[in-house]
Amino acid sequence: MDEIDFTQAILRLIRERRHNVIETLECDGVKDMNHYNRLMGVLDGINFVEQELKVLLEKQEHIDD
Repeated sequence: MDEIDFTQAILRLIRERRHNVIETLECDGVKDMNHYNRLMGVLDGINFVEQELKVLLEKQEHIDD
């Protein structure tokens, strides 16, 4: 598995986790405000990591060209 395949696999896991968190938020799965804040923090972290991985993936694709 090369770097691009690895990164794409990680991105799939990130998208699955985001989907699960959003589903919890949308389906009244939030227990209290503390739980809501934690979920929003998870989403912030997911978004940050996804963006950084996309940038690295783009850089790698340009190097391979």
